[in-house]
Amino acid sequence: MSIDSARVVCTGCDYETRDLMRPVRIRYQAADGKSVVTGCATGWCYDCADYSSIERINPDVLRKELAQKEQAQREARDQLAALSEGWFSRVRHRAQKGHLRYQLGNLNNAIAELGALIRMVNHRSSKARCLKCWSNKTAPVTFDAGNGTAQDFVHECGGQLRIIHDHSGPRFHFRVATYVLNQEGELLAEE
Repeated sequence: MSIDSARVVCTGCDYETRDLMRPVRIRYQAADGKSVVTGCATGWCYDCADYSSIERINPDVLRKELAQKEQAQREARDQLAALSEGWFSRVRHRAQKGHLRYQLGNLNNAIAELGALIRMVNHRSSKARCLKCWSNKTAPVTFDAGNGTAQDFVHECGGQLRIIHDHSGPRFHFRVATYVLNQEGELLAEE
């Protein structure tokens, strides 16, 4: 997968790094044998003292994402029901109905995965772990879409991290890494 690079700089000191977040798939393996697949988030690792990929287990963010998926599911069902009304509904709008059924299948899978992930996070005692050093001394970093400044993280110097998308910079190619973790985020295997 080819990824556009961006710079992450601090507004209060000379800290600068590249945002080279390689694509990561995380599969949580529960003690009962069930598994949940998700991606990663960006954050700050205090042990690495660096901007890093961390586990995506913020319950508030996950609940918000679940609510958005459920709303999209309701809208798709309503559209499908509206297209299926009438005498000629079997032959009319066949392509649109097929697309909506496909979309509903994907939404149902995403909702089930998010629900399982939220249940797992609710029973977890450790914070999100860094995917470099596996420390749980992390903080999430999300950048404002307008000015690119991190609103939820303050750097050790008191400044804020800022992401700068310089599309003229280099592009990097990574293969997707898959980490198998237990419910507490401890590494079991890398695929």
